[in-house]
Amino acid sequence: MGQDVAQRILKEVKDLPPFSAIANRALKLTNDPRSSAIDISRVISYDPAFTARVLRMANSAYYGFSRKVTTVSEAIVILGYETLKSVVLALTLQKFYDREVHGYGLEKGDLWKHSVGCALASRLIATQVKYVSVEEAFVAGLLHDIGKVILNQFVREEIDKIIELSGSQGLSFAEAEKQVLGFDHQDIGSKVAEKWNFNDKIVEAIRCHHRPDRARKDMDLTAIVHVADFICLSLGLGVGSDGMLYPLKKEALDRLKLDEPEIDNLIFAAYNITEEIEKILA
Repeated sequence: MGQDVAQRILKEVKDLPPFSAIANRALKLTNDPRSSAIDISRVISYDPAFTARVLRMANSAYYGFSRKVTTVSEAIVILGYETLKSVVLALTLQKFYDREVHGYGLEKGDLWKHSVGCALASRLIATQVKYVSVEEAFVAGLLHDIGKVILNQFVREEIDKIIELSGSQGLSFAEAEKQVLGFDHQDIGSKVAEKWNFNDKIVEAIRCHHRPDRARKDMDLTAIVHVADFICLSLGLGVGSDGMLYPLKKEALDRLKLDEPEIDNLIFAAYNITEEIEKILA
């Protein structure tokens, strides 16, 4: 692929739209210690569809509340600010993700379900290994494959070459992708995260989620996303044409001190997540 293609790919990243005004305002308020649940609920309530999705997520079995949450302000109090930020981010990205990504063999909705599944699985793993911020793990898991949206058309044009190279030389899909295109979806995804001002640890987790050994800023976070991605692919959640071409790296398991029985238990626990995704995203 020539330099002109590289420039076209980077231009697509540059031209990405910002988050919606409502989501931006809500995210800013959740970072403001002076703001209240009522302040945030007023902003979110301007969008009835957004309000409905926040309440649906708050009432999902995943969060395990014993009584039905009926107002946004109540959902905010129960979920907490950090979890609310994750919910707002996930729901804001739905339109961006929820499309056909045929370059990767994904139908409409597949990438979105895989991304939310990976976010929830990352949160699950982070809780088990006592990672410092389970919600940061959620965000990194949610964003890990965002580069696929940008690279979709370019991969689609070269998919046969990428798969052939992967098979003949024993490369992962991402390694073959990089050889053919000059970028892989991890590279582009990390550039998207930078454009949207996510922190360096999340940017690194996106850039290295198939090669966790290359992480330097936060090896634990990258390992969490790597394992969560493997778990979602094992459950058949948004596998696509490349899903089975990424091996689970032993160094990630060693880093998190997870053994085979624990991985099996996490896969079993994550299976329940897949049932919740349909309800949350309806």
